[in-house]
Amino acid sequence: MGSKWSIVKLSTCADFQEGYVNPSQKNSDYFGGTIKWLRATDLNDGFVYETSRTLSEAGYKSAGKSAQLFEPDTIGISKSGTIGRVGILKDYMCGNRAVINVKVRQDKADTRFIFNVLRHNRPAIETLAIGSVQPNLYTSALGSLDLELPPLPEQKAIAHILGSLDDKIELNRQMNATLEGMAQALFKSWFVDFDPVIDNALAAANPIPDALAARAQVRRQLLADGRANREAAKPFPATFYFAEELGWIPEGWKAIVLNNAIQINPKVTLSKGTIATYADMKSLPTDGYNIDGVIEKAYAGGAKFQNDDVLLARITPCLENGKTGIVDFLADSNAVGFGSTEFIVLRGKNEITLPYVACLAREQTFRLHCIQSMVGSSGRQRVQNSCFDSFHVAIPTELTTLTKFIANTNPAFQKMSKHAQESKTLANLRDTLLPKLISGELRIPDAEKLVAEVL
Repeated sequence: MGSKWSIVKLSTCADFQEGYVNPSQKNSDYFGGTIKWLRATDLNDGFVYETSRTLSEAGYKSAGKSAQLFEPDTIGISKSGTIGRVGILKDYMCGNRAVINVKVRQDKADTRFIFNVLRHNRPAIETLAIGSVQPNLYTSALGSLDLELPPLPEQKAIAHILGSLDDKIELNRQMNATLEGMAQALFKSWFVDFDPVIDNALAAANPIPDALAARAQVRRQLLADGRANREAAKPFPATFYFAEELGWIPEGWKAIVLNNAIQINPKVTLSKGTIATYADMKSLPTDGYNIDGVIEKAYAGGAKFQNDDVLLARITPCLENGKTGIVDFLADSNAVGFGSTEFIVLRGKNEITLPYVACLAREQTFRLHCIQSMVGSSGRQRVQNSCFDSFHVAIPTELTTLTKFIANTNPAFQKMSKHAQESKTLANLRDTLLPKLISGELRIPDAEKLVAEVL
């Protein structure tokens, strides 16, 4: 099969478009609109439905010239920074200067086939980048990439086989996003907005502090509509008191500094030279919690962690981009892994366990506090551990509420880990199948049977 395929340049079957819009970060009017702004960090080696930032019309036009948006069902590929990350765009998007758009000519090639080839050939793509300080991948170099191109029907057949695995991986991602969203919403409702306490106060006709009046109006409507969970509110108090460190919090709760609630960079022993699991910064996701691409190597320094720890990027722009992950990939509870020196390791104390810590790490006010406390020269700013001395959380003094939160959310985190592990297995199979199909070592009917057995 593969020996009869033509070897062609990528430019013979695809056209390229440069991204260019990099609006000034200092102008807030440029952001927060409806135009999806595609950056290298948004490329996830899968489908790209959303971007981490959006642009206003003014931001889109800030380069001073008109640009065409990247079209749906085309391929984005990163040209600088982490070179060679790819994604199939599922909406119109505005590309920034770190992204190239690859538009496959449909009479020559299949988009998902080319996508898989680009994803598989990332090491070769990285070698095409030019520059010693900041390597860049230019369209002329990308177009020179050699690839084996079978007839279009065979491309589509291979793309369908690999695509069925990608579709399952995407479904797992979507299920995890839903599970995370539910856990995050419950965390914010109980421990940030104090919704059950407001509900109880309203039901008892107790006074509501002015600072919570807007939220109380929302809860009042939910109570009237019967949508508020009155059963879940039973363990919560019905009054508030003013804590100097944090403002109005539930009666009977206490405001404590974060490093008294959770452990920051807990002490873990790992001898130098020990072969252990290693995760670098690019392994951390910008959304979700799944840490991917870990390897085994000798320990020579870096942040040390164990299962159920949460890793938070401390350096710009990784923190702003959302890089956060859960350690769930070590062999057992006693195993120790290590990673980038730019990780902050978070671990619960006592009744505060993984679900609380993971939700806190994704909570907006916490992340904003970390970002605002960064120090250092431009482009190399870092969060200092001392910033956790000035961030307070409200913690219930009785255990019922925390226990109930953990019971409600722990199954979701277990499912997220299960889905992530299944996706890694499917991705490994997908990456194994492509070169075998291209070389002719594996025939299409046999590959279809293999995939059917795991789906």
